[in-house]
Amino acid sequence: MDRVDTRQLEYFVTVAQERSFTQAAARLNAVQSTVSAGVAALEKDLRYAVLTRSTRRVELTPQGAELLPIAERILADERKIRSIGGDQGETLRGRIRIGTLTSLEWLDLPGRLGAFHRQHPDVKLSLAQRPRGSSDIARDLRAGRLDVGLVGFDAAELADLAPIVLQDTPFVAMLPPTHPLATETTISLAALARDGFVDVPTGFGNRTMVDRYLAAQGVRRSVLVEVPDLTTVPDYVRAGLGVAVVPRPSGEARGVVIRGLAEPLRWQLCLVSSPKARDNEAVRQLLRVLGRRELKAG
Repeated sequence: MDRVDTRQLEYFVTVAQERSFTQAAARLNAVQSTVSAGVAALEKDLRYAVLTRSTRRVELTPQGAELLPIAERILADERKIRSIGGDQGETLRGRIRIGTLTSLEWLDLPGRLGAFHRQHPDVKLSLAQRPRGSSDIARDLRAGRLDVGLVGFDAAELADLAPIVLQDTPFVAMLPPTHPLATETTISLAALARDGFVDVPTGFGNRTMVDRYLAAQGVRRSVLVEVPDLTTVPDYVRAGLGVAVVPRPSGEARGVVIRGLAEPLRWQLCLVSSPKARDNEAVRQLLRVLGRRELKAG
């Protein structure tokens, strides 16, 4: 064991989390052969296999599954050791993986990340979107495949991810101007459910919250059109393809009518982080920059 170094453990942990040598190498900014050789060297030193390799997937051996949480703790302790005196101007390095969503212009994510980069130019930032939006981001944070994320779920169900609420805004009804309910001041979800809906795919936070609320009320609806970007929903509503229930837009939505809902349904955007990643001083600094404005009330 005196020959096992933390770099080998980092290779092993990253491959175990990604279930792929190729993806692990990309995450580590390393050559795949280097990562493979590092894991092989670890196995030689330990005298047991930690991974099984196939052409399709990498899996943990029973010994590897037992080693993984130990290796993660060792790496976390090393980061803590290096971060002692972290406010004394040391140079932060590494890579932070960020899961993000569309339609967040009000947050000025590029500007905030630019400010962070000027303070910590040696920290690499990797931004990614996920096919199922908030659901996939929360899942990957819990699995250690992301470090920081922006998730459109109620903060109460994200307690393990240390949520910081960045926006709290009501859902509204969005209708074409010719809709019979367009003259109403407020509209109930039950009344809207008689129409077909335009919405984002299942798994996105705002879709999940509406689906859950309707199911709890025993109300069924039909989503006729699914679009990948929330900002395009008004275009499809304006074209008469359906109605929508969405978080109140921060800007103008031309050609559609927006009305309040009778139900107290609200959407929250939360800044969240992986429990393991919060041991990293660079991640803590990034969370301070992104969470500087902790609440935008709707």
